[in-house]
Amino acid sequence: MKEIKLNLYTTLISIVGLATLVVSANHIIRADVWFELLFFVFLAILTESMPITIDKSTYISLGFAIGLASMLLFEPLVVPMIIALGTILRVENVDGKKNHVFNTSFQKRFFNGSAYAISAVIASYGYTYGNSIAPESTIASFSVVGTVLAIGIYIFTNTFIYMILFSLVEKSTVLDLIKRNFWVAKNFVAISPLGVLMAIAYDLYGAFALLLFYGPFLLARYSFILYLDMKNVYLDTIRALSNSVDAKDRYTNGHSHRVAHYAEIIGEEMELAQWRLENIKIAATLHDIGKIGINDSILNKPDVLTKEEYKTIMEHPEIGANILKEVKFLRKVTEIILHHHERYDGKGYPDGLSGDQIKTEDAILAIADTYDAVTTDRPYRRASDPKRAVEIIFSESGKQFVPEAVEAFKNIVEDPQAWERFTDVE
Repeated sequence: MKEIKLNLYTTLISIVGLATLVVSANHIIRADVWFELLFFVFLAILTESMPITIDKSTYISLGFAIGLASMLLFEPLVVPMIIALGTILRVENVDGKKNHVFNTSFQKRFFNGSAYAISAVIASYGYTYGNSIAPESTIASFSVVGTVLAIGIYIFTNTFIYMILFSLVEKSTVLDLIKRNFWVAKNFVAISPLGVLMAIAYDLYGAFALLLFYGPFLLARYSFILYLDMKNVYLDTIRALSNSVDAKDRYTNGHSHRVAHYAEIIGEEMELAQWRLENIKIAATLHDIGKIGINDSILNKPDVLTKEEYKTIMEHPEIGANILKEVKFLRKVTEIILHHHERYDGKGYPDGLSGDQIKTEDAILAIADTYDAVTTDRPYRRASDPKRAVEIIFSESGKQFVPEAVEAFKNIVEDPQAWERFTDVE
């Protein structure tokens, strides 16, 4: 059933996209704007072919800058052809292989082109409408109100089309997906000034002036790629450190990975900013790094720990924080690691924090850590089922756990789709 819905949806978008492009082609033939069209299609293909890859499934494209410039410069029915062809004809470099329209799925490319064409034509008419209601609000002859409307409409339409698609592929609601992918909208907004500047340059000085933008663009792209490469190096180092802990404690193999997954979803439910979610994921991945300094005989003891042994185990947050404290970019993460065993009632360790002293990130990690600890085997006991873990966390609200974090966890538990995503750890 899901496959049928997915096929129907992609077919519908492709048909609407095809109709949009047919109307656009007829208009272009009558308007005789072939040079402008070919020039901007070339720029669109060039820009779309140089995305900034974030990970295997995520990339940032500056193609929207060309699209927005087109919306400001041309009639609405010209724009969808420029954006669609830029998307369909782009050349992608994937693992050293050139992927283009002749060796990849045309269906997928045409769906993407259709989605962008539909978004672009609606946004272009939004610009025209904004210009008509406030013609006096201009920057270098371009309507400010129209530009803002065009950006907003494009972001909303494009995001909505893709979030419906992802909701059919994943087991998540459209609203949930929009919350999780809000950074995409911010990416469009951040690129928008470049599009406006391109339109101004072309309007005042012609095609050559627009080409001058590509020098700074390529430099900025190269600098950002270097930054991402450096970031990936330190993330790989973090994963290696986490794996070293899992290798040391055979009973908690995969624990850090699962806790990071749980913590991220709770953080999303609490609508934390993306940078805070990233800090939580890294902290969760490394939260037990201090166990490197704990004797194996204690970590893997099959019986209940003695008081002295438990005191030794309680040292692992401080050991972990001390290991990482000299790493500047992990400073915020180090604080979360240090306090992930604090309790709302003040009976936690190492600093005995309580109430509002406990930060949201610490509270989230505490719940994620507990859930996984209860639902996995330990040397001295067998795993409990998820229902028991949920009961424990609910019952400790206001005692061990921060009530706001428990409430967020409760929302996840009571939402079948959110709960399925929470428990589906890859």
